[in-house]
Amino acid sequence: MAIYVILSLLAIYGFIHLLCDITLKIKTSSKSCSGKLCFFPAPGDEGLEGKIRCIFLGEISEKLKMDGCLYIKLETGDPNRPLVEKLCLEYPRLVLMESINWGRMECNENLKICDKEEVLSG
Repeated sequence: MAIYVILSLLAIYGFIHLLCDITLKIKTSSKSCSGKLCFFPAPGDEGLEGKIRCIFLGEISEKLKMDGCLYIKLETGDPNRPLVEKLCLEYPRLVLMESINWGRMECNENLKICDKEEVLSG
């Protein structure tokens, strides 16, 4: 009998957590952008890949009620540029900011976030 009570409590907890996740997704997908999450790492940062992956796996941008993207700005000559370009292909919501594409920070639903040709050509 005690097992059924424990399983029922865990099922209720899981259902409540599912409802919270669904409402969070609905709130972040609204047309109004409340902010942008920008990341300016130090040149040659060795833990950059782990930090970027943790931001996406932890859904930090969604929890902070941002637009769901991570905007990253690297300095010229940063040795992490190939790594970030590879991650941009893996995570479509990762935007490598260049001096020519600051217009991507506008909140526009029809705008494609990670244009692979533009990111690779730099």
